[in-house]
Amino acid sequence: MRLGRLFLAIGLFTGGNAVFGQEFMYVFEDTINEDNILEIQSFNYYTSNRMSNDFMDKFLFGGEITPEIKDRTYGRFGNYNAAGGEAEQSITNYVPSIAPMGREKYGMMLRFSDNHFLSANIPTGIFEYGMYGNANYTGQTKELTLAHLQYQHYQKMSVGFFDKKTMSNVTIGYVAGSKGMNARLGPSSMTTTAAGDSVNLDVSGVGFLTDRFFPYAAFLGSGFAIDMNLNFLFYSKQGVRQIVNLKINNLGMIFWNRNTRSYEVEDSLSYTGFEFNQLINNEYNFEDFSIADTVNYREEIGRVSDPLPVEIVVQKLADRGSPNKLQAIFGFKAILTADYFPYLFAGAYYQPTPNFSGSMRLSYGGFGGLQFGMRANYWIKDKMSLSLGTHNFLGMTVKNIGMGRSLNISARFKL
Repeated sequence: MRLGRLFLAIGLFTGGNAVFGQEFMYVFEDTINEDNILEIQSFNYYTSNRMSNDFMDKFLFGGEITPEIKDRTYGRFGNYNAAGGEAEQSITNYVPSIAPMGREKYGMMLRFSDNHFLSANIPTGIFEYGMYGNANYTGQTKELTLAHLQYQHYQKMSVGFFDKKTMSNVTIGYVAGSKGMNARLGPSSMTTTAAGDSVNLDVSGVGFLTDRFFPYAAFLGSGFAIDMNLNFLFYSKQGVRQIVNLKINNLGMIFWNRNTRSYEVEDSLSYTGFEFNQLINNEYNFEDFSIADTVNYREEIGRVSDPLPVEIVVQKLADRGSPNKLQAIFGFKAILTADYFPYLFAGAYYQPTPNFSGSMRLSYGGFGGLQFGMRANYWIKDKMSLSLGTHNFLGMTVKNIGMGRSLNISARFKL
């Protein structure tokens, strides 16, 4: 596999699960919640702040990356070149008839989710060498510092309680780790000599990799996660209800099993007789050559603790019960990884009838840049609701300039 494909594809497509969004556009329902509620959600996106879909589609799924596509993508690269995504498929059951701690204001909450998380930073030097080869950069030094790739696939089985009036909830979950990796370069660079006959590499980095990436739901680690989803209700001077949501997810970690491989490298070395693109395309016959014997490289096999990607969200929710047909929505999201820029969004929610509403919003940040999103909600006799939306409308509809994709679907049933 080519180096670039490793940085972009391994997390999103391992196990045959393709994902297409930065935060759900929730609508607050009501403050009388005595029904058993079943909620099914599918939240998916991948995006980049530099690479458009015409490049990513061919890179991930195959096809010719023409010089025009390559040059257009390269022209966007800068100091911060991120790519990443999330995919969460979940089912949640709210059971008001079971009162935890004997408190009638609370109900029991059960939840299961399958989660993917990918976070990457791709220095311009890696893109240059990977796409153009080192022959184009003779006599030059290219920085590889802060190259990063993190991927986690895990399942969460959670139990907790919810407030029947506000639907605020707290859960604690068991985490089953399916596969994971995390690799990062420290101060690193590569120099191609003026004659083009050798490459000098100064490299430092650390990482780990689970011993296998199959089957889809491999049991390779265990952990825990605490999730909090709190709704705060306020009233304006006109008596109109306002809802502010605070969400903190993934306070926890995974402990990968004893077969996990950890790596550390810090050294300088020189290659001769081949070009960099021959190395990453496996076109060079190394025979008995061993990088591990050439550099200060260490490998250990054993358990590894891996923090989950903590998410923090603060947002003003739309209120289905509001007398105002038009409402403002806004907020921000942060994921505690160096590749994720604070994600800001603002827009409008419109409910022309009691059974239908729609929303639009602009957002900026995360793993991507400026995006436009839309969502539609439909209620059926207050017993069922369906929602469909995307936070990246341009990415879903325009191939050459759209950057990533997003698709979110949810269904809610009162049983």
